Amino acid sequence: MQLQRSDLTRNTTWALFAILSLSSLHKAVMDFSFMGTAGLALIYLLIGVLKPRLDGAIGLFVALSGLYFAVQLIYFLMHFGTYFPKPDDEWSQPLKHINFLLPFFVAARLATVPRESLLRTMWIAAAVWGLVSLPIALYQGLILNMRVEGGAGNAIPFAAMSALFSSFALLGFNNPDRRYRWLAAAGFCAGFLCVLFSQTKSIIPVPLFGLGLYWLIFLRGRMKVRHVCLAVVGVLLFMGVGLYVSDSWQRFSDIWAIAVEGDETAQLGGSYTERLIMWSQGLNGILEMPWSGHGFQNRRHFIDLLGYDYNHWHNGFITAAFDNGIPGLVALVLLLFCPVWIAWRCPRDKLFSPRLFMATILVFVYVWGGAVNQIFGHVIYNALFLWVGLVIAVSAAPKASDDVQGSA
Repeated sequence: MQLQRSDLTRNTTWALFAILSLSSLHKAVMDFSFMGTAGLALIYLLIGVLKPRLDGAIGLFVALSGLYFAVQLIYFLMHFGTYFPKPDDEWSQPLKHINFLLPFFVAARLATVPRESLLRTMWIAAAVWGLVSLPIALYQGLILNMRVEGGAGNAIPFAAMSALFSSFALLGFNNPDRRYRWLAAAGFCAGFLCVLFSQTKSIIPVPLFGLGLYWLIFLRGRMKVRHVCLAVVGVLLFMGVGLYVSDSWQRFSDIWAIAVEGDETAQLGGSYTERLIMWSQGLNGILEMPWSGHGFQNRRHFIDLLGYDYNHWHNGFITAAFDNGIPGLVALVLLLFCPVWIAWRCPRDKLFSPRLFMATILVFVYVWGGAVNQIFGHVIYNALFLWVGLVIAVSAAPKASDDVQGSA
């Protein structure tokens, strides 16, 4: 059976586009597709169609992903058989993190695509993601009158995807073709509306950060002051209408009453007080066992003692240190900031700015959102970071498209 390089490159490009653009339909889309891509890549590696890639940025990302999994596994074994409520199922818990062992295989497949095509596919898929997701958001928000979650099963991961992809779509404004610029505008607006309909307070500012970062990297010095002012007014008007139509403004009513109206009888919502209590108890747990941790499988046991029905501490950094001690926190931070390091160290060619923009947005979404929620440990958060992080790493590797045999 002949497998031409052009066929594999084309198939990989279209598969990446489909996976990313349709990922809001179900929370397992990115997760299962990541495992499936790794499995198929393994077969291609065994029969000689693909070559392994561990050079440069790819090797760094693969190593840090593996380190993160290894730390999780070590602390899981250290605390095995202590507090996990279902002893018969405890052995299966590390499988929740198995995707962190698979970047080696997925990178070999992505490396068949030229670097520029990888980044281009990413922003186009991000724009289309918004257009696919917005009808779902409108139906859930306006017809079902619910906090929008798409197919993610949870509004917060849906909001994170919305914020990330709406910002990525902005890269389409660099395209000389007007049709792509219209796609970029539509993708950004649709994604931003999805964020607003999710009513996730912590994520709502992210698309604004994306706009500011895009101006800083690509437009600073090229736009007149009046054009910047008009753009700011237009974005704020769009956001205001979105906040009203989506009812997101009601999520800020308690803050408004206290900070603006000075209402002495107003109180912050329960989500604030619960987080403050959980952060305090999580930090106490870290201080009690700063190096030995508690094991990620036992985390829920300690949260249950507080009377809360959550499986994380609503802060990704506290969660990492609580689970795996200081080594776990270090492993998390190294992997989390790896994409920005990779992008910053790349040659200053035409791909430098788009790659740095994507990497900065990716890390900002996870750090900003993870400060009040979680970073890794959810199927969407894990797979989304690995897909985008690998695209950044592979696009930073030299001659990324030369590692597939002409036939097999």
